[in-house]
Amino acid sequence: MTKNRAKKGVLALALASVLGSGVFAQEDKHQPFDMLLGLNSGSGITPNIGEVFTELSNERIPKGNYAVLFDFGITYDFYLFNFLSFNTGLLMHPDVYVILDQDFSGVDDFTKIAASPICLTIPLGAHVNIPKVEWLYAGIGLSLNIPLFGMFDGMAGLDIDTKGDFFVGLPIDIGFDFISPGRGGGRFFFRITPEFHEKGTAVPIGFVWQIYNWKIYSKK
Repeated sequence: MTKNRAKKGVLALALASVLGSGVFAQEDKHQPFDMLLGLNSGSGITPNIGEVFTELSNERIPKGNYAVLFDFGITYDFYLFNFLSFNTGLLMHPDVYVILDQDFSGVDDFTKIAASPICLTIPLGAHVNIPKVEWLYAGIGLSLNIPLFGMFDGMAGLDIDTKGDFFVGLPIDIGFDFISPGRGGGRFFFRITPEFHEKGTAVPIGFVWQIYNWKIYSKK
């Protein structure tokens, strides 16, 4: 009886070992010194933006910090370790924002009082693929936003400059890395981006879809 139990114990241990190795073993998605070139798209919106459209029919905008933004362009990743990468790129960044420290009346169009720059944006960031669950992707960065021109400048009846001033953002990301080991692939992650404007800070929440990342260099 004791021998049978011992055999069953050894068999169970062997089976658990085999199954465990299958579940937890994984090939690293990335290797040190890997370089990736990606195609990037994203958007974000402050949660309070609905208040603007609710009140516009009354020609009133409640005080608050509002923003709607988009991103598209290319990104570059350099992996220092298999889990740590540094990122930069070049993005076009349309951004519509308004900072109000009191209610604003007598306006029936949000764009008439909002800054609406199309920016050339240079992102700088660091991201990690969480060890043991490398499909989880998280990071923080700094975005340098250089306004080029205002989207709504030149519209009939609009006599203000909607370009805005240079500003920085602090994107914070968490999401998923679908890149295959040794190959390319996409990523999808959620982003919260405090934007520091001259008159205040807007905090849009959204997502980034890296449509595809090409592995342009790998030591492997």
